[in-house]
Amino acid sequence: MKKIIYICAKSFFYIFSTFFLFVFLFSILSLIEQYRLFDAPFVDILENDVNGFDAKISIPFIKGVIKYQFSYTIIFMWLWLLFYSIYFYVLKEFFKIFIEDELFITKSLNKLKIFFRLNFIPIILNTGIIIMGWIENENVSFEEEYFYLFIHSCIALIIYTYIDIFKKGQKLQEENDLTI
Repeated sequence: MKKIIYICAKSFFYIFSTFFLFVFLFSILSLIEQYRLFDAPFVDILENDVNGFDAKISIPFIKGVIKYQFSYTIIFMWLWLLFYSIYFYVLKEFFKIFIEDELFITKSLNKLKIFFRLNFIPIILNTGIIIMGWIENENVSFEEEYFYLFIHSCIALIIYTYIDIFKKGQKLQEENDLTI
């Protein structure tokens, strides 16, 4: 079961990384195509689109479409995909701890701390988005920001518990090594 979870986390890392590279590459190509320098495959520049989108990237094989504006939205999409690529890489390393022979070593504890800290990035960002929404008097509803805040807070709490268990396990292992 531990091996299956590790493989799933590894798969998510590869999926997010591949999708990030695809979106990054083709959004750069769409910017080049916007200035008529190059006609990129899978990229269409939209003129007079009803929804205000400027570019469309067609994803081959799954027939998906990504539409976006030439503004900061694409940069936020890049950052989001890059963050979750890193996140799933660290998650993969976290699950790799439970597959290794030696469990309570300093290297494993450091991996847990990195994953714990990484979970605070979405918590801080989404808390800021929620506060900005409250300041601007937007309606408060259960949306993406609240969901991400809840999920990453729960994960951080669970990881904090694991860190404490690992510290105690490491201490017990050191005491056990000294008595032998």
